Amino acid sequence: MELTGICNICGNAAKMHTCSICGTYVCSQCYYLDSGVCVICKKRLKLKKKF
Repeated sequence: MELTGICNICGNAAKMHTCSICGTYVCSQCYYLDSGVCVICKKRLKLKKKF
């Protein structure tokens, strides 16, 4: 089943993915398929690795 809707990050209407960390529904442009996370969580993960 394919879920379509409005991306909670950029507002685009598209096929949705669910971030495995925060549960936010996001479009393909705001989702990292390889890691299963949204762009916001990916940025947070990168910041944590620096410290």
